[in-house]
Amino acid sequence: MLELASNSQRQAETLADRTAMFRAKARALSRLRRWNGASDITVAQHLVDACDHAPLEVKSYILLHDIEEDETGDLITPIKNRMRELGIWAEFETHVVIPIRRKFTLAAGLEWPCPHAILEQIEDIDQRLKATEYRDAVDHLVVEDFCPGDVLPYPEFMLPWSPQKAEAQFMDRAIRYLPALGGGNG
Repeated sequence: MLELASNSQRQAETLADRTAMFRAKARALSRLRRWNGASDITVAQHLVDACDHAPLEVKSYILLHDIEEDETGDLITPIKNRMRELGIWAEFETHVVIPIRRKFTLAAGLEWPCPHAILEQIEDIDQRLKATEYRDAVDHLVVEDFCPGDVLPYPEFMLPWSPQKAEAQFMDRAIRYLPALGGGNG
């Protein structure tokens, strides 16, 4: 949260700096539970699962699609919808979410903004993962009102990982798929 408060725009210039930057994110995201804490799936595990379900050209972008959540929290859809109703979501997204995503997307060596065709694929995979997480790992007594619509969960059962595994797997995918960390071809 300190980074958000300081609004640092300094770019990580060396491979060691970029790796350290993503390693710190992996650590933080591997300790942040999804669904506003109602699931044992962490944001890091979610990002890895999303990456593993994506085609090669989407893997690098989808790995970063919730990269800001260690700083903003994992805001569940009803909260985001209420923020939209109150007219504050657009400001929050513009001044908080987008700058963080932009910083990490550029540090990863990717095009900003993310190409529209890739965004559509990210949304589809994210929705299926959300349905899978709800089916397998969300406390339904805490989150009662989730409706996946006609989105089908993935067939495989999802088990939560330890924070250490989530952190290691996130870094594995980052090194494998983010161009600025030496990846990009799987």
